[in-house]
Amino acid sequence: MSERITLRITMELRSDTILGSGFSIPGGEDIAVCIDGQGYPYLKGSTFKGLLRESLENWMVWTGGSLEAVDALLGDRGWNGKADGRRVQITALTLEDKPADPAECFSLRTFTSLEDGIVKEDTLRTAACVRSGLKFSGELTCDAGDVALMKNVLLGIKWAGTMRSRGFGAVKVCGEEKATVEPPNPVQGRCVRYRLHTETPVFVTNLSRSRGNSYETRGYIPGSAVRGMVMSDLAARVPEWFQAHRAALLSEQTRFLDAVPVVGDLAPLPSIKGFYEDKKETDFVSVLTADGEVPAGYKRAKLGTFCALEESTVRYWSAETDGATRIQRHANEENENTEPFQNRYLSAGQDFEGYILADDPAVMAELTSALTDTVWLGADRYEGFGKCSVTQREAVQQPTWLDAYGCQEPVGEVLYLLALSPVTMLNSCGEPCGIDTQRLAELLGVETVTITVCSTSLAEFGGYNRAWESRIPAVQMYDRGSIFRIECTPSPSLDALRKVELQGLGIRRAEGFGQVLFLSKSCFEGLHQKAAWQKEEQRTASTAGDLRRARYRWVMAHSEAVTRAKLSRSQLGSIQSLCEKAIANEDNWEELEQHLEHNYRNRGAKHGSRFKEINQLIHNILETPLSETLGVPCEKDTTKERLRLLCLLFDYSRKKTDEKEESGR
Repeated sequence: MSERITLRITMELRSDTILGSGFSIPGGEDIAVCIDGQGYPYLKGSTFKGLLRESLENWMVWTGGSLEAVDALLGDRGWNGKADGRRVQITALTLEDKPADPAECFSLRTFTSLEDGIVKEDTLRTAACVRSGLKFSGELTCDAGDVALMKNVLLGIKWAGTMRSRGFGAVKVCGEEKATVEPPNPVQGRCVRYRLHTETPVFVTNLSRSRGNSYETRGYIPGSAVRGMVMSDLAARVPEWFQAHRAALLSEQTRFLDAVPVVGDLAPLPSIKGFYEDKKETDFVSVLTADGEVPAGYKRAKLGTFCALEESTVRYWSAETDGATRIQRHANEENENTEPFQNRYLSAGQDFEGYILADDPAVMAELTSALTDTVWLGADRYEGFGKCSVTQREAVQQPTWLDAYGCQEPVGEVLYLLALSPVTMLNSCGEPCGIDTQRLAELLGVETVTITVCSTSLAEFGGYNRAWESRIPAVQMYDRGSIFRIECTPSPSLDALRKVELQGLGIRRAEGFGQVLFLSKSCFEGLHQKAAWQKEEQRTASTAGDLRRARYRWVMAHSEAVTRAKLSRSQLGSIQSLCEKAIANEDNWEELEQHLEHNYRNRGAKHGSRFKEINQLIHNILETPLSETLGVPCEKDTTKERLRLLCLLFDYSRKKTDEKEESGR
């Protein structure tokens, strides 16, 4: 495997530049700039790659080189995702010296079109520009033999952004080699814990929740993604060793657990599905300790996607996500969709913790050698996404959640079984069956296992086999966080529980599926309240513009939810009018709630299905703190402000619909 070299890229703006996001801001700019979660501008990795391709093609024409090298370095549309040592990997270019107020980075410009020397009607447009003189930086990683070529190609990038013909977007780009980092020492043992820090956004597409031209992300990094990265590295770097150990590496003797978001030193669990609460979120109960009885009017508790158990409190959080709108510019009009599409992704700057378990400790040293200082994970790894730094690798006796929440002596006959990852077992006919109690009894060494009460959800999980270039058939499983109260006769031994917890249950355990935990009875039954985890250092909004930009970002990111509902104009108008009525009626939205409930519950399944998503969206906004919704601190958080956010969303969605209809005429 050839050596890879990383170049530090710098881009200096020599004129005002419009780094367009593809969005217009309702009530604001017609051409908006790409901004990060703090409101600072940046150049997307996919945009930077387009500039690099343009300059590389020019270089090959000028020097008489082969255009085939362009696809070898930057890929082509037919790429199937297999690793290639010569492919260039890039990051987004972010601002170097950030001013205290993000607004200092921008200026507004207004444009019109002229017709016979007179301003043409309906052509007034406003664009946000990034000020001249600012410097951006990022990284480019390539094969050692292509370093000189890449340096020349970078110097050939003279313009960036839109409206270049009008004098915007003059830039100077250059690249310098970074010092080579020595590979870390291998780690040996049966269980290795590692931590990843997302240096760039990471795409981990959740196909089961994706709709139309909107692609959702998982809130964690799947073990299958880490496994694929490690196996690809070993197959390319130490092919003889990989072939000799192939059977152990690709079987369930080696298990890659999901890397999940962590906060502080808390041992993370998937949010447990057995808790319910009233609408005011003041009463918090577990249906597993109440024999499955849910009090009237209660709903499943909002617990984010991950949690930690602290005495009587469930402390919960979710991974931070964001979105980007993109377009396939060179799509085949007959076979490919040329409309813009939106990707959700895991935001940069987060920590994820995962584990590798191996029955044979001899293979662990080579496995961990693939977890170098920098790894690339997820989709679009050559488009500016997926870069992660490995901040921790250490051998441990067992995952932290076993020590923090696992069942201890005496075990007892009543157990709480929690699915840490999606899980399903196979019955005697080889069909997915959820939990096979007879097989579980054999594994625990007891006569019988009976599920007395449970709280679960189901989802489908597929995959992609790059060797065969085909999708793995989707399998329905119990989703992470599903919990079962089981009774064993007689009580199992603690060693039997630990063996099941470390080996897992059911299918696809090598990819991180089938991980379970037998919760400590005293730990679980003592929970009776919840609390959201808060960052110790939250960024304060430096200007009113921060909050304004956050509102617009949220509106644009969630406009597809309104479109997917497929409600008529009059139905959306009725909902918005009730929102505005509630604003004028001292924040009382009881009439709005009754309207939604009537349409969702009382007018038939077909009619109700159209109101399901909009009903859930409105309740989520009105029942969630505004700072949590927008991702920035909000001093003024009232029901009226939340209702105004909904009205802004409806206005923007209607504007998008009008624009589509106008373009279709």
